[in-house]
Formats: sequence, structure tokens, C-alpha cells
Amino acid sequence: MKIIYGTHFGKGFLTGTVDASTSFVTGDVRTNIPRFTAENRAANQALVEHIATLAQAKSATPGQVALAWQVAQHPWIVPIPGTRHIARIEENSSATQLLLSADELADLNELAGRFEVQGDRYNEHHMSLVDK
Repeated sequence: MKIIYGTHFGKGFLTGTVDASTSFVTGDVRTNIPRFTAENRAANQALVEHIATLAQAKSATPGQVALAWQVAQHPWIVPIPGTRHIARIEENSSATQLLLSADELADLNELAGRFEVQGDRYNEHHMSLVDK
């Protein structure tokens, strides 16, 4: 299975706050990240929509589903989402109470396994520093 969560959560990839029509302001780090080109955001939208649909069914936010999914992968995973807003800290901590069923986890994992996320998660320079 390809790991697609983590960093992308914090940049809005799995939270549903970014889509193909999103305009980034000058200086936004995402303007330099291949995953956040309009074409790649459009190509990756199916996974985002799937998470949003599950979130709506569970009366949760897409971010909470993404965090709950991440935590459910292995008992030693401890996500550390970054934020500048107290409301997001409260939202993120509520994800610990969100239980995903075995079927929901299997569905998310199956989708992630067959879904080819488009665009690198960092620009070329920063990708060269990964695993160093």
C-alpha cells in the first residue's frame, strides 16, 4: 500500500479544504509543491471526495477521518498535525474518539492501494533531501 497521508493532511490535501479551483496566495508554500498544481489537485480529487463522504456519514470532518485512518494503521503511529488555530487543535484531538469500522478501514486502505496520487509531495530540491 502507498502511504498517502501524513504531510498531505497538514497542507490541506486530505482535509477537503483544497480542490482544483483553489487559488493560493503569493508566498503559499503549496505553489511550489507539484501535488498542488491545479491538474494534480483535480486528479487527486476522488480520494478527497471519498474521505469527505465518509466524514459526512460519521458527522466528522474530513481531517478527523484522515487522522483516525492514520492512527488505525499501526499502534505505533502518532500523528502530529500542525496548525495555527486552537479550533483545529480541538478538532484534531476529537479524531481520537472517531472509530472507523473494519469495513471502513478496509475500504480506505483498498482505495489508497489502487489510487495513484498525482504529483510529488515536495518540490525537486526538497525531494532530494528525503531519506537522507
